[in-house]
Amino acid sequence: MQLKLILFLALFTGGTIQAMEQSVLAPNDDRIAIMGRTEFAQGRIKMGFPGVTVRFAFRGPAPTLKLTGDNENCFFNLSCNGWDSVMIHLKQGENEIALPTGPAPKEGWVIELVRRTESWMGTASFDGLILPAGCELLPAPAWPARKLMFIGDSLTCGEYNERFPPENDRSPRTTNAARSYGMLLAKWLNAQVHVLAYGGRGIVRNWDGRRDVNTVPVFFERAMPDDPASKWDHARYQPDVIVINDGTDHDKDIMPVAELSEAYGAFVARVREVYPQAWILISESGFHADAASGRPTLMREEMLKTLQAVAARRYAAGDDRIRIVRSGFFPGTATDPHLVAFQQEQIALDFLGPIKEVTGW
Repeated sequence: MQLKLILFLALFTGGTIQAMEQSVLAPNDDRIAIMGRTEFAQGRIKMGFPGVTVRFAFRGPAPTLKLTGDNENCFFNLSCNGWDSVMIHLKQGENEIALPTGPAPKEGWVIELVRRTESWMGTASFDGLILPAGCELLPAPAWPARKLMFIGDSLTCGEYNERFPPENDRSPRTTNAARSYGMLLAKWLNAQVHVLAYGGRGIVRNWDGRRDVNTVPVFFERAMPDDPASKWDHARYQPDVIVINDGTDHDKDIMPVAELSEAYGAFVARVREVYPQAWILISESGFHADAASGRPTLMREEMLKTLQAVAARRYAAGDDRIRIVRSGFFPGTATDPHLVAFQQEQIALDFLGPIKEVTGW
């Protein structure tokens, strides 16, 4: 069998036996485009935040993806030329995922890989591409010029948004950042997007009242939200609009307005310091019941007081590029308060008009 293979190769290489060549392309190659907060270290593009997107284009035989997951809870969406995505589940450790080969259109195949899950579920890395002989990597299509940023908790992550009764699967595989309201808005508005969100984290404390965690002001400064040594250079991405949507501080019990307003105001001042030209939209949480729900509304009322105090403080400082956005309440399902996908679309509509209004898009 081996002799027959050698003779076959000799016939198709002019009598000279040639090794089938392949090469490994580094993940930070200029022809690979990355959207979202990442950190390049040890030859890998490391990902903690949800929604990080890898884009590249090729013609010829298909490349193989190199990815690493630090556990078995890392999931991605993989799409080709804008078609419906499929879900990729990484095993713990290094993964090599071969893409299917087929005749390419003139412009080639455009691949997008979107991180579905968030940091507490596991971190991942994009480690590059294995290019077979004859594979031609093309320049990746450029990202849109408009830039959005969304800061928040599990609602902004899109946590468990693909669960649905009767299963109500609350596992990482049902989290899909690509169907979160922020990424939907980016698609509708033809914009780039960075999703800086972490389930259960507020401005001051965790959902269970703990304060010794990486709260929003802490992970805002990081490329990898759970790594204290990780630092993000804010100059790398200057958004046009920033939405802050987080009500977690009231989860355990109602925080005093004065304390939360002071901390929230300090955080918004830091956001303004590093993003001086951005519009900042601060919002009530979609987790907090409103009057129409027939449920207790104290959390929403107290959150609105904080937002009003923060906005007044910014206006007094001469900052007129800040707005309060009144968003609705979305009850999730009977067994879990996290918004399902179509509710994420509904809350996206709450922000669409205000973003268009301030930007003129």
